[in-house]
Amino acid sequence: MISWLRRLLGQDRPPPHPVPAWEPEPPPPQQRSEAEIDAVEVALNGLIAAGLRLGPHYEGMDRRAVARAMAEHPEFAVGDSNETLPLTEHSSDALSIGILWSYRALADAIEDEFANAAIFEDHCYDGADEETYRALFARLIDLAGAWTDRGVTVSRVPGLGAYGHGFRVAFETQPPIPPLTFPADKNFDWSLLERLDACRPVAETRRFRVAADGGAGLVLFLDDTEARAIAARLGWGPDDL
Repeated sequence: MISWLRRLLGQDRPPPHPVPAWEPEPPPPQQRSEAEIDAVEVALNGLIAAGLRLGPHYEGMDRRAVARAMAEHPEFAVGDSNETLPLTEHSSDALSIGILWSYRALADAIEDEFANAAIFEDHCYDGADEETYRALFARLIDLAGAWTDRGVTVSRVPGLGAYGHGFRVAFETQPPIPPLTFPADKNFDWSLLERLDACRPVAETRRFRVAADGGAGLVLFLDDTEARAIAARLGWGPDDL
């Protein structure tokens, strides 16, 4: 009797099958001609000759394959107004910017697209927690490759800045980096890179450079000669901010 009442009231029905989460299908790769791949490969070779180093996930791939992967990616960016034109109609500096300031890195969350250049979403730190800053500084240290990194820890410091608190970042590196303390803010303060630069190994000639800052920050780790060569490829310099 009780079982019959439960079935009548709907309390003994099997649970509904879970509805699978809908995920949009990724856009298909761009259809690029061999001439377009040629153009990207030339720009890529120029950047590498200037000092850009590809990330480890490209290890074992020949340069042509890397250029093809970049050019055919749906998020390959070569400018705001001319993206529908064939890549052969873009200038070499536009293609170089498209490679270096690549929204592929944001779209795929590839943090090692390049070994010494990375995009940081620098306008998303309003209310950021300790882990956000820990990941940011750990990535900067890895980007430089000038230190042996054994870990980065971040702790909250009350009474700093407009938000009423800040953060203390401690590094376990060799050579050592003194702790950094800074107030919380909406935008990451890129001047903190100068404090990291001050701790570089004596023989290290490269340093951090912010190459662009417009909704996201493009940070490179280059020496002066490499920075000038990259600037020649892009038409503007990594230190033009």
